[in-house]
Amino acid sequence: MCDGAAYDMGLSSTSGAIYRNLDFYYICYDNEAYGNTGFQWSGATPYASKTATTPVGKISPTGAEVSKKNLFEIWRSHKPPYLAAISPAHQVDLFNKFKKAEEYKGPKLFIAHSPCPPGWATDPSHSVKLAKLSVDTGIWALKEAVYGEVSHTFVPKKFKPVEEYLKEQGRFSHLFKPVRQEDIINKIQETVNEYWKGIKG
Repeated sequence: MCDGAAYDMGLSSTSGAIYRNLDFYYICYDNEAYGNTGFQWSGATPYASKTATTPVGKISPTGAEVSKKNLFEIWRSHKPPYLAAISPAHQVDLFNKFKKAEEYKGPKLFIAHSPCPPGWATDPSHSVKLAKLSVDTGIWALKEAVYGEVSHTFVPKKFKPVEEYLKEQGRFSHLFKPVRQEDIINKIQETVNEYWKGIKG
């Protein structure tokens, strides 16, 4: 499923399927917008991202003004057998999680954080680099939950600044030029820092 269906318009029916403990795999290709129809804002769009429906201008210099929904936690509240956050830049982690999911009968979710070159305004050759940066900066956490119990499967030894991830993408270019928006960059960094506080590898 695309992230729009997973985070928004398909969420109610998915919730019903999880509640009934149906046996299925749900794979969310998360490129953080409605990518098939012009890259519009969705519940998966991160704070301060520029999309077709959250343009940057005098009225809204920020872009998207609300934070991304936490699909992992929405699913986890149902306590399904297995759910995981994965990345195309961490193939062994990805493989191990799919292998582990085979042990469980019931709803199983995989959220794949996946760069979208047209929507993110990046060169396609940079996709793996961006996927890796999202993990190395702590913006995307590689984790899993078994019947609601969460464990992180990879924690960087030293986190890179979120700025390294943001500045690589055209959808965040307004945070750096024509005037650097330090308050917004700091807010994103603080959100990441708060998430990882107390979590150890």
